[in-house]
Amino acid sequence: MNILGVNMKNKGFYIVILVLFIAFLGLYISSNSGMIDYSSRHRKVLTDKSIKEFEEDIKNNKEIDIKKYVYDDMDKYDNSISKSTLKVSNFLGNSIKSILDFTFGKLEKLVNEKE
Repeated sequence: MNILGVNMKNKGFYIVILVLFIAFLGLYISSNSGMIDYSSRHRKVLTDKSIKEFEEDIKNNKEIDIKKYVYDDMDKYDNSISKSTLKVSNFLGNSIKSILDFTFGKLEKLVNEKE
């Protein structure tokens, strides 16, 4: 039996690929949105604190140095594992985009031919 070009004998393989794709998308979206929110929240707290310190120093006629108010004390998580997984994630993302572009391009040609 053949459904949408998928041979029923290979159905298990396509189900595994679909599940992996959905898991990848879920993890990719959740990791990006969570990290961005955390980073933004952390930077805002530092900015509010720095602004208050700056205002107090101006009121007290203290010497102003930009290095005192602008700093980044966030932990850096750059290591070989995170760089490798980022490369894999980017590769998978680009591959999936290429596959989808190709598939929808073919579908567009089929639809336009029938008109």
